[in-house]
This record gives sequence, C-alpha cells and structure tokens, in this order.
Amino acid sequence: MKKRWSVPALYLACAAIVVSTVFVLQSPSNNEVATVTEQYSVDQNKAVNDPTGEVTEVNQSTEKMAMPVVDPSAITIHRSFYDQDASAEEQQDALVVVNQNYFPNLGIDIVQDGKSFEVTAAMSGEVKVVQEDPYLGNSVEIEHADGLVTKYQSLKDISVQVGDNVKQGQPIAAAGTSEQNPEAATHLHFEVYKDGVAVNPESLTE
Repeated sequence: MKKRWSVPALYLACAAIVVSTVFVLQSPSNNEVATVTEQYSVDQNKAVNDPTGEVTEVNQSTEKMAMPVVDPSAITIHRSFYDQDASAEEQQDALVVVNQNYFPNLGIDIVQDGKSFEVTAAMSGEVKVVQEDPYLGNSVEIEHADGLVTKYQSLKDISVQVGDNVKQGQPIAAAGTSEQNPEAATHLHFEVYKDGVAVNPESLTE
C-alpha cells in the first residue's frame, strides 16, 4: 500500500468486478425482453404456425355461402322457402302437397330450363350423409363451420362419399327427380340449417 500504484490498481480491480457483475445480471433480463417482444409481434399480426410451417392469418375473412350451382344466373326458383313473414299468397306458393296434405317448404327448389345441371357445394365442409331415396330423391348432407348444415335432395350421379372434405363450388352431383315433387321435374331441392333450424337459403347466398 505504500507504493503509489497500489491504490489505482485496487480501484481498477474493484471497478472491473462491478462492471462484470452488472453484465451478468443484465444478460437474462435482455433475453426475456427479446422473447416477450417476439411473441407480442406474432400476436399482433394474429398469425399462427401450422404443422407445415406456413403462417395462417387468424382473422381471415369468413366464407360466404353461394348458390349450389355453376351459373346462378341460369337457374329459376321453382318453389321458395316458406317464410312466416311472407304474404298469404307467397306462403301458399311455398307449400308442398304430399298425399293431399300441405307442408311448408323448408328449402328452395331450383330448376334450369327443365334440364339436369351440375350441383356444387354451397360452402366448404365435410360430407356427413350420402343417401339413396327415390321418394325424396338421392341426397347429400354437408356440415360446415358456425353450426351450418346444407342438404341437397333430388340428386343423381353423386360424386362424393361420407367423410369427404369438399371445397365451395366443388361438384357433388347432378340435379335429378323425386317422387315427392314430380311437378318440378328435374330439379334440386336445397335446404340450409343453422343450429338445427331451417333458414331461407336465399337470405344467406350471394
């Protein structure tokens, strides 16, 4: 300690220890901040990684239901959905007569110049039912997101099976005939259900 350089040397040594300690203590904190910032950035973009490594936007637009035909401008609604709020005349036109009994039409009957036409999926979803029924006409039922189910009756040449995942606009069958509605001849009977309740397909389709 009597030497003149001993005090500065001791001071420098203490300073070095203090600086090293500060760096060591700050290191984990910096890593944690970087991790949180990165996670927040992903959350702000509302994106998630799927197993393929691709990033999918969570807030992507919801698919809107479309008419189950290739060319909506070429079709005609033969019988409309029975609407409780419609006029008496419109309600009468929406009644189905079966063995002299009247029932409200729970869907719409679509025709196209009396000819068969391609029937397409109104929305993307999973095929839940494929059934042969000469009375109602062969049918397909597809389950979609948000509690929506679409039913297609009076079909022929069905090209899907139970368990198939179909895309909107994908052909699933062709329009045919049914014993229940011989008046409509070749047609598609199309129904839409929301949480188990029949709704007017024309109110949901583009």
